[in-house]
Formats: sequence, structure tokens, C-alpha cells
Amino acid sequence: MDALLSQLNACSELIAEGATSTGNLVWLNEFCATFLDFASDLKALLPELAPCSDNIDVETIFLCLHQVVACIPHLEKGIRADASQMTKLHFLDRLEWCMRRLLISLTQLETSRNAEKSLEDTSFVELMDLALNRLDSYIEKLNQKRNISINIFEESLLEDYPLTSIVNHIVRHALAFANVAILTDKKALSALCETLLGECATFHEEGGDLNPGHRKLEALSLERALFALESYLNEALLHLLFVGLIEFENTSVAKIKEAVRSDSHTARDLIDSFDTNMDRIQQIGVLAIAFSQNIKTKTIVRSCLASLESLDACIVPALQLPESTSSAHHVKILEDHFNEEMLILRSVIHEIVDSSSLINNFLDTLAERIQMLDKDQLNLIVQMGSVLVDHFRLPANYSLLDDNAKEVHKDFTLILRECKAVVNLAFSLDPKRIAKRLKMLYSVLAKLRNLICKDTLEDASILSKEQSHCGRSKTFIKKAVKK
Repeated sequence: MDALLSQLNACSELIAEGATSTGNLVWLNEFCATFLDFASDLKALLPELAPCSDNIDVETIFLCLHQVVACIPHLEKGIRADASQMTKLHFLDRLEWCMRRLLISLTQLETSRNAEKSLEDTSFVELMDLALNRLDSYIEKLNQKRNISINIFEESLLEDYPLTSIVNHIVRHALAFANVAILTDKKALSALCETLLGECATFHEEGGDLNPGHRKLEALSLERALFALESYLNEALLHLLFVGLIEFENTSVAKIKEAVRSDSHTARDLIDSFDTNMDRIQQIGVLAIAFSQNIKTKTIVRSCLASLESLDACIVPALQLPESTSSAHHVKILEDHFNEEMLILRSVIHEIVDSSSLINNFLDTLAERIQMLDKDQLNLIVQMGSVLVDHFRLPANYSLLDDNAKEVHKDFTLILRECKAVVNLAFSLDPKRIAKRLKMLYSVLAKLRNLICKDTLEDASILSKEQSHCGRSKTFIKKAVKK
């Protein structure tokens, strides 16, 4: 460990040196070589320091390593282009943050190797799994109908954390999500949270009831309340995904840059929308991390979010700088970095999200608005359809379609193109003709959804009811992904 800390200290000293005029390509090569030695030695020692990767400090270490790799190419571009000192300092500040976090995480791993993950560090999905597994185990004991005292039953609910604490944290996550999500009815979410808290309180208040049948009914009521909240949030998340990706196109850095140069009023509106949408993107990324099934994907998403958060604080001020060669280089490097991170994040999210559920969410919106034939509604439909086009443009998703589904997918892209042409017409069109195209779009997408669901339903029929939670549907994540 001492050797690792010494290498880390050498990296930190080089970063401090790079903030001066000596931050050139020779300096960068020396830093990369020093950091590579550190990372190689850390990789060899990490299994001993943290046998289990499900650890907040390990996750932070992976994030920092990935962030360094993400920053170096853009720092090199800045040096080669002789960009302003601001460009170099932006990336050096992020590298310095990584060194500090690596030092803290390594020290904590050394002093508390067996520290357990707290509820505060647990995601919504992990909390939901924890609560449902706890109830599932409890109901299984009740089904055994053995002469076991109710106190032993209750022990299964008190392992590690009380069930009430888990439920309270689930509600906190749900309410925090509501602050940035585009919910059609926040009162409905509040009602679901109140119901869940009420069912949990009733379940514990009746803890002295020795009737296993009565206790099972109470456990099932609590389980249904958890399902209802999860289902509502999953649908809200899918809607948030559509809104976030559409707004990303509508408030791109390129559009803000153009608006800043030409129209200050339009620029202000775009910047406000951009800031709001970055909050949505962060929330989508946080939940994507929770649903991700492997540490590599989680690290990629965390790194993208860290990059976007850092860029969010400086990219708009950079666009407003007086025009000069150095400021132009500064903006170009930051913009390229932003677009690159968003492209990676979008690809990962599209790989995680369940295709049929994404289609279902779009179909629900289409069914609600198919008769609302104003320009804004038509634009929304076309843009939501474009999100689905991007979803299946990803090879990992397109490869899951069989031949029939691929043919239907062609029909979908064709009819969507026709809908886009209708939206862009300079003259008005007969509303009946527009409605006809939208109905065709709905029909084609419903057929594609059914073809995708076919294999999933066949796989699900193999599972017995005892092997899966009845009524539970994680609509955000692909159900068959194994990594």
C-alpha cells in the first residue's frame, strides 16, 4: 500500500506542475507513464484490498480511473491546439479531484475492508429487491405452516436493516425522483408513497398477531404496495427518457452557441432548458446505474455523469466568452467532449432499456394524442419516434430482432418518415389523412412490440410462480440480459 500511495503522490505532484507553463506534451507523457504504473499496481492489489466489488470505495476507484482516461485525450488536444489556460485547468482540476478521491478511497479500503454498504449508499432498485426478497422469504416461512413462533418469523425482517428503514429509503428515492421527472400526476405518486408507508406501519403494528394466514395477507398487501410504486416509477422513467433525449436534441450545445451569437433572448431560454434537461439526464443516468447488471457498465455511466456534471458548470460560460482564437479552441474542445460523453451515455442507456417497454410507453402517448393534430403534438410524436429509431440503430438491440421483426421495423421507419414529412409541410393537410398515418404508425409499432414480446413471454412461461414475484415488472431494464 505504501508504494501505491507514493505513486499516487507522484501523480498529484505532476498535476500541480502541469498547472504552470510546463504543462506541455513532454509533461503529459510523464504523467501518463507515472499514472499507468500506479493503475497497473492498483489493479494487481485491488482483489486483496476488496474481495467484493460491491463496495462504494471500489466503485469510486473505478470511476476515478475511468475519468483520468476520459480526460487525457482532451487535455492533449488542448495542449496541441495551444488553447487557453482555462482548457488545461478544467481537465487538471478534474484529474486532481480524481487523485484526492483515490487517496481517500484507498485509505478507507485499508482501514475498513469489511465495512458493509449502508442504506444511504443503496440504490432504489437494490432497496426494492431487498424489501421484496425479505417479504418473499417471510411468506415462504408462513407457507411452510410449521409450528414456528411469530417471533422467529419476524427475525427474517430484522436482518441487517429493519424493513421499515428500507421502505422509508424507498420512499425518499421516489420523492427525490419526482423533483426532476415529468410526472403527469405527482399527487398519484404521493398517494402511492402514503399507501406504502401505511401498509408497512400496519404490518409492523400487527406484529403480535399469531395467525399465519392473517400475517400472509398483510405481507402480500405490503408487497402489492411496493409493486405499485415500482411500476409507476418505471413508467415515469421511460417517459423521462423520451423527454430527456428529445430535449437534448432541441437544446444542443451547437444551438446554444448559435443563439448566443445572434439572439440573447432565445439564448437565455435555451440555456434555461439546457440546465433543466441536464438534471433529467443525471436522474436517468443514476437509475441506469441502478438497473445495470455489471460493474463495467456502471462505471461507464458514472464516468459519463461525472464528465457531464463538470462540463455543465463551464460550457455555457465558455460559449459567452469574447470571440478569439483561444476561446474558440476552448469551446470546441469542451463541446466535443460533451457530445462524446452524451453519445456514450445514450448508447449505454439504449442497451439497458427494455425495447418492448420503450415502445409501449410511446404507444400510450400516441394513443392519448392521436386526435390532437396541432403542430406541437405532431413534432412530439416524430421526435419520440426518432428516439426509437436510435434505440434500434444500436447493433445490440437490432440483433435481437428476428427476420419478421426486422421487416416490421423497416415498415416503422418508413411510416415515421412519412409522419415527419407531414409535420414539415408548409401547407395544412386534411386532418383525416394525418390521423390515418398516425394510426398506421400505432399499428406497425404494436406489431413490432408483440413480435419482440413473443420470445420474452415464452421464456417467462418456463418460470414457475414461486420463482418470480407475481405482478412485478421491471419495465426499464431488459429482462433477459445476462452479463
